[in-house]
Amino acid sequence: MVLSSAAFSSTGLKVARITFTGNRNFSEKDLKSILKSEEKKEFNPRFLKLDQILITNYYTQQGYLDVYVTGSFDKEEDRIFIEYQVNEGNRYYLNGVTFSGNTLFSSEELRKAFKVKDGQAYKRSEVESGLNNIENMYLDNGKPYVLFSDRERVSSDSLIAVEIQIQEGETVIIEDLEYEGLELVKSFLIRRELEIKKGDVFSRRKIEASQKNIYSTGMFKMVNYRLSPVSEDQSRVKLVWRVVEKKALWVGLRFGVGYENGDAVGNVTTFDLTAEGGHRNLFGTARSISLRYVTSLFYGRENPDDARKRILNPRDQISFSYVEPWVLETRTPGVFNVTYSRQRRPVSVVPLDMFSASFNLSHQFKNYWSYTGGISYQKVNIQEEPGVNVDSLLQQVSQGQDEIYAFNFNLLKDRRDNVLIPQKGYQTEFRNRIVYSTSRLNVSTAAAGSDTTVTNVFYKAIVQWSRYQPFVFKNRWTLATRVRASGFLEFGGRKYIEFIPTTERFYLGGASTIRGYAEQSIGRERLVLNPDGSVKEVTPIGGKYTLLANAELRIPLFWLFFGEVFTDAGNLWEEIEDMDSLSLKVSSGIGLAVATPFGPIRFDYGFKWFPKRGESPGEFHIGISFAF
Repeated sequence: MVLSSAAFSSTGLKVARITFTGNRNFSEKDLKSILKSEEKKEFNPRFLKLDQILITNYYTQQGYLDVYVTGSFDKEEDRIFIEYQVNEGNRYYLNGVTFSGNTLFSSEELRKAFKVKDGQAYKRSEVESGLNNIENMYLDNGKPYVLFSDRERVSSDSLIAVEIQIQEGETVIIEDLEYEGLELVKSFLIRRELEIKKGDVFSRRKIEASQKNIYSTGMFKMVNYRLSPVSEDQSRVKLVWRVVEKKALWVGLRFGVGYENGDAVGNVTTFDLTAEGGHRNLFGTARSISLRYVTSLFYGRENPDDARKRILNPRDQISFSYVEPWVLETRTPGVFNVTYSRQRRPVSVVPLDMFSASFNLSHQFKNYWSYTGGISYQKVNIQEEPGVNVDSLLQQVSQGQDEIYAFNFNLLKDRRDNVLIPQKGYQTEFRNRIVYSTSRLNVSTAAAGSDTTVTNVFYKAIVQWSRYQPFVFKNRWTLATRVRASGFLEFGGRKYIEFIPTTERFYLGGASTIRGYAEQSIGRERLVLNPDGSVKEVTPIGGKYTLLANAELRIPLFWLFFGEVFTDAGNLWEEIEDMDSLSLKVSSGIGLAVATPFGPIRFDYGFKWFPKRGESPGEFHIGISFAF
């Protein structure tokens, strides 16, 4: 019995089977993969019409322009049997693309804009894509008034020739530039951001790039443009930029996340409360100053051997910044920053205060590559704790009053489709750091009369590659993978981990690296003793070399929720000779993430593959943003 879908508006019925008739050229598996209705899932009668449209579009995109699809269903008790009847019709093939009216580009140049080749199945979507491509060619070469019309001519019952008529219109020249809405901002600040200049031919690509550049200055909340003809034939126009300025003085209070990515203090995710303010347009020149205070909270264990997790305040930080938006007459911002911070565990392996000053440059290239580089100075003071003096701490970490001079140069290529929730693309990163450091040795263990200060020069490198792609068996799922390697190259005589400042070592384990382990817990540890000789805490030493690999399947569940299934593997070594075995720490686990405007909030639990005797079987982590 064939029933109307109107007879069933309620839920509760299950789809027992979906079948097809008349599908000679595509299998049931192929067609089922595009349907909204699914076997063993709840029946929704509204999907019946939608599935017919999906099947029709699928055939049409393969060249079956005359396809006709109907659908029906039968009910047997509480089960639904769906059948789709397909009349495929003829398959059409492309028999050429011809052009008329074109003088700016040759027919050969225009034909290259169409990916579909003669003799292939006719796909209207690829023809429309080609039309968009040639439209962009004209709009980027002075022809904003270009018009297109296309006609399909069928021959031999299955061959389609596409004829495209082009009316190119006038070649338009930018006669003048005008700016509206400027109050405090000087016009030269917009002019230097423009990719298109006075006297250039019209180019939509250059105009849109200019609009993006103007927005990137951070001084405007709206940037629009229009063309105003200055000649009767409209071949010469005035390009008018209309802007709305942001207020120059600003203050803000926000909640966010702090994330240490495998460098300096390790992999720690903190929840940050930030109070800040500044001036974004000093003297109308786009130079800016700002003052910021950040207090950070961390939920977890202060030390790997803590009996319980709790909320900690591991960092307070105050910083002053000055930004010079153009350096060396290029779109290369320079940022001068002075910062004082107080750090405690687990952000730092020992309690310390830090003063730092830096100057960094950054530049974004048009090929998706960007670089940041600069110089920095940092002074680190280990703080005395009640019952533990500085000299006792130095017995554990071998230095205290560090001074660190560094040069950084980092390259990044980011082809992700979305920064917060990437589903396609990849990211490649090369981080380089050359460091000269001086550190105070433990005075009680230094030889009598010897220098209690050690110097070290070393090069640090981190190479990381991440990829995001649809899962092969389920396109809506995302398979995310990452590989990262890091290491030191030291110059000089004393090549021991103890002579590397604690803030420069690598640490591993935690919410963003290997989730079966607590933060920074992988690698050798030292015992910090109380005056009576009892163990006060366990301090991770860190290392010079790390290897990390991650694979994670991200599964949309409902609304803004995602499920995670992951495996993490890696290890940390103090010296290169320790890498002989290349043994790895491995964990797997599951998680739940919810998308928010500032990134996914996730709850993960990782299980250790090979826990040692006395170790916990796994760890629970809370983080903002995906692990990678």
